[in-house]
Amino acid sequence: MTPTEQITAETAGITRFSLLKQFLAMSATVLTLGMAAIGFWVTLEIEEGVTDNAAAMTALYVDGIVAPVTQGLEQGGVDERTSEALDFILTQGALSREIAVFKLWSPKGEILYSSDRALVGRTFELTEGLSAAIGGRLHAEFDRLDSEENVSDNSQRGPLLEIYSPVRSSATGEVVAVAEFYAVAENLQANLFEARRQTWLVVGGVTLLMLSAFYLLISRADTTIKTQRAALGARLDELSRLLSQNETLTRRLDQANRRISAINERVLRRISSELHDGPTQHLAFAALRLDSARTGDGQALESVRLAVDEAVKEIRQICLGLSLPELENWSLATIAARLATVHESRTEKAVELDVEEGLPELSTTAKVGVYRFIQEALNNVAKHAGDVSPVVRIASGEGGVEIVVEDSGRGFDMQAPATGLGLAGMRERVASLKGRLDILSRKGTGTRVAMWVPQQSEDDEP
Repeated sequence: MTPTEQITAETAGITRFSLLKQFLAMSATVLTLGMAAIGFWVTLEIEEGVTDNAAAMTALYVDGIVAPVTQGLEQGGVDERTSEALDFILTQGALSREIAVFKLWSPKGEILYSSDRALVGRTFELTEGLSAAIGGRLHAEFDRLDSEENVSDNSQRGPLLEIYSPVRSSATGEVVAVAEFYAVAENLQANLFEARRQTWLVVGGVTLLMLSAFYLLISRADTTIKTQRAALGARLDELSRLLSQNETLTRRLDQANRRISAINERVLRRISSELHDGPTQHLAFAALRLDSARTGDGQALESVRLAVDEAVKEIRQICLGLSLPELENWSLATIAARLATVHESRTEKAVELDVEEGLPELSTTAKVGVYRFIQEALNNVAKHAGDVSPVVRIASGEGGVEIVVEDSGRGFDMQAPATGLGLAGMRERVASLKGRLDILSRKGTGTRVAMWVPQQSEDDEP
């Protein structure tokens, strides 16, 4: 599973219900509940304020009309004359269209006057509104005449504003009675409904505006998060790929190091064998002939000299194969020409050179690899190809340089197991340069060995 797939799997639930949807659901819930609470509170405050103001104005109006006929209440209640005056005011006077029910209460809860004569003289339990008015406070609320003392008056089904207004003595200012009346409140109720409607429209509009603003803000953030998540997934995929490549290269490097160590050990054994079988044998022969040379035997002395010369020559040949000239300032054409000259001097066979002009410059490490490749390939021609002249071609291509050494000699079976060090050393050296090695050979048709190395700067060298 790639890192992107892992992130997708771990966040599947979040993806199915995105951040934007989560926010919209949560914010809509919170804002709706909050705005509902605010709306209810505002409408209640408006209703209470409007009701209190209407009640105060109505009470003041009623008190102005009724007060002159109720000033004798502190002397003994409502007499017949006062009762008739109140009947006239409530049935034919200015309050006949405004007041549906009217009562006068004593501070003890006795009905002193009522538009329903059957209630006069009866005592009822003090209600909240009645108690407030006895305490000197105005009390008002909407009512539908469903209390016990209003059973006989509940034929009035319209909206009514129940008002308890204290009646004070003009002399002492004390509450001597409570006027309970029910004002027709159709207009008031319509005004309250309109106020509530406008309040909820404003609250709803503000809520939608806030949700829209939050939506625009969070949608941009959600888009940014998705983009960053996709970019992060892509980078994690790239990092995973590079990590896998690094692990592969590390394994290849470890394998190459082990093979190089084995090859170096085999090279040392080969050098030891060449020194033992070549110069050492000549020097041993010379040492055996020294005793004869001391007696003045000219033939023995000549054989010693020849043996020593041959040993020195072979040692030089071995050293020439081990050491490298200074290659930093050599071009690829120079390297090919120098190695061709050495091969011609050793084998007396001409080397055909085909070197492209304007070749790209390679690093010193790459030049060493090219030098060893051509040297080993020409040595193999000299050892195994027979009496043939090799061809060396160098050309640019594929962002690097291709070097080809071919001959028309004996060739070899590529399926047979390799026993020498030459081709194995070539492969490891080319691999260390991040290049490519191609070998093509068949018995009797010759051999073609091609090496391609990328163009590298000095900073690219391992």
